[in-house]
Amino acid sequence: MIHQKTSTSAGLAIASAFFMLTACQPQTAATPEAPAAPPTETAAAPSVADGCVATVEKAWGPIGPSDHPSYRVKAWTSGAVCESAVVTLAIYARDGFPIYAWAGATQFLFALNGAKTPAEMTTALQEWIGPGNLPPDLTGALPPWEETEGQPKRAEFPFMPAEGMDKATYEDLRKQNLHMLCYPQGMESQLCLALHRGDGAPAMVEEIGLQLFPG
Repeated sequence: MIHQKTSTSAGLAIASAFFMLTACQPQTAATPEAPAAPPTETAAAPSVADGCVATVEKAWGPIGPSDHPSYRVKAWTSGAVCESAVVTLAIYARDGFPIYAWAGATQFLFALNGAKTPAEMTTALQEWIGPGNLPPDLTGALPPWEETEGQPKRAEFPFMPAEGMDKATYEDLRKQNLHMLCYPQGMESQLCLALHRGDGAPAMVEEIGLQLFPG
């Protein structure tokens, strides 16, 4: 019993001394966490410079109030280089509402595929849609049905009516003498459009066929 009491007293003394020692040790201040670094901004990929900007437009169709043309044709290009630019053609009514649009690659289009600078492209676009100082093209100038592509008496530069168009419809187009616009949509032909002005209805542009180039 005496030995057990002595061991217990010694243990308490050691525990007390350890407690006092640790209590006297200076407390190390907690190292504050370093502030989170702001997120690194991801560098945006540089945009491809649009180096072939060219725009032309001309009046088209009947003359409206105050001697202003009712419709306008506009063509413009976009792209890093003119050799691989995209051209867009659009027709707008006098109120600015678009009634027709078409787009294609300049490298595959007659009159545009040779332009290498914006200045050259501007000149080429004027030729592509037709100068504004020329008399308006009319469907009455189309060759008779018998001289269209596939007919026995086809003309030297035959016109290829749109698929599904019969003789009666074609001859009616010629008889109406509608305003017509033709522009190259390839290397061997140009696409022709006719303007239908509905009585009280919105105007409509119809693709009526291809005018083939010689050769």
